[in-house]
Amino acid sequence: MKKRLVETLEMSIVVEPNLDIVTDNMVAQWGTVSYPQLSVLLVHLRFLAMVHQYHHWITKGEPFYGDHLLFQRLYEGVLEEIDSVAEKAIGLGSTANVDLVLQTSQLLKLVQGQGMTTTIPQPAELAKRSYLAEMNFLKAASHLVEHLKECGTLTRGLDNLIAGIEDKHEGNVYLLKQRVLPQ
Repeated sequence: MKKRLVETLEMSIVVEPNLDIVTDNMVAQWGTVSYPQLSVLLVHLRFLAMVHQYHHWITKGEPFYGDHLLFQRLYEGVLEEIDSVAEKAIGLGSTANVDLVLQTSQLLKLVQGQGMTTTIPQPAELAKRSYLAEMNFLKAASHLVEHLKECGTLTRGLDNLIAGIEDKHEGNVYLLKQRVLPQ
């Protein structure tokens, strides 16, 4: 799936090339918790929600209203997924799977690693940045599922949960792609 999404892009967006390595390092940082992959998926979802909500807040100009609603739709959808993944991580693992300090540390690494700066982006860049964040999320989610399979810890319920999340984000990619591609 990772390759197909990147190859069919009609624009020059490059998915973070070291994302698998970054994701593996994040999994390792969770130490001995059960299902560290869920903890990392949770961090990626929280990052994605923050990106879309930030864009929702700062969008302006033409087409302000459409973009404002699009980013709201995206981040609100991610918030529901965050809760589902956190509850699954605690249910299969423990409350250590949602450690706030480690999540915050890893969020900062994602912010720095995915080109977020202290400069407020131009309105025309917002949809492209959200698009890139969605593509990176799908790559990370796919990598985490493969890791769960290798570890033998991918239950049917967990597979269904993550597959449903990936499906929604493929829909988000479609919406953002319509917004960022030249007419």
